[in-house]
Amino acid sequence: MKSLRVLLLLALGPALANAAECHYFWTTDCFEIRDPRTRDITHHVLLSEQRFSFAGSDAAQCPAELDARLTIDQRGKVLKAFNKRLKGLPGCKQLDSLAPRVFSDEGEALQEWQRLATERNFKSLHLIRRLPD
Repeated sequence: MKSLRVLLLLALGPALANAAECHYFWTTDCFEIRDPRTRDITHHVLLSEQRFSFAGSDAAQCPAELDARLTIDQRGKVLKAFNKRLKGLPGCKQLDSLAPRVFSDEGEALQEWQRLATERNFKSLHLIRRLPD
């Protein structure tokens, strides 16, 4: 029985080594320019409230695997939620499409999400809630 476990580990080892956790979130931005001479500008950043993850087969394949996982219905719901918020922001145009930001490293995904979520002068954050995963 012990030798069977060893054989299984040897057989599955390469597959397990290539397995990856993939991470993604949705974001877009636009600029509201009230007076360019005085630099009266607001940078609107729209960002999914949460980050999503899934088990992938290979870190290099995260974008392709996510593209295959997301249904037209899911993409439509995300686009509708972002466009609903964009509609109420002066100077911002609605989107025809929206692609997720995809990462194979959780730390990198978290760092980028936090960077986008940090409010600064002239920057306004808009978290988009209840998106499909």
